Amino acid sequence: MNDKIIVVDDEVEILNSLKIYLEYNGYVVEVAASAKEALAIMDQTKFNIALLDINMPEMDGIELLQEMKSRDFSIQVIMMTAYTTFDKTLKSLQSGAIDYVLKPIEDLNDLLDLVKESTRRVARWKKVLKDSVGKKKI
Repeated sequence: MNDKIIVVDDEVEILNSLKIYLEYNGYVVEVAASAKEALAIMDQTKFNIALLDINMPEMDGIELLQEMKSRDFSIQVIMMTAYTTFDKTLKSLQSGAIDYVLKPIEDLNDLLDLVKESTRRVARWKKVLKDSVGKKKI
């Protein structure tokens, strides 16, 4: 498996825990403690999946989601937060997040299931794009 994930959270313990857990399950994982750091990493590496904390200083996760999607529309983004509102949830969905996880994450296997589902979605889209290259327009 060579699916690349970026985890962005201003809590170092969460970054370390998710990195260890996801790498143990076969993923290549980069971590960033801020949105600015995440965007710099994204300039160098293409990611299939992003796990983004919503509440971060300087640039929040929703703004980061929008910026990531503008750079790579195919990235699958899962939002994470301990503190949410209806407006944040709705804005995440409208901005292209595919799912939303509340922290503390009680069962990492549930998160892993979301990541696996995202991995399958990316693989399907890659296949469709590959198969459609050179086909005639209707």
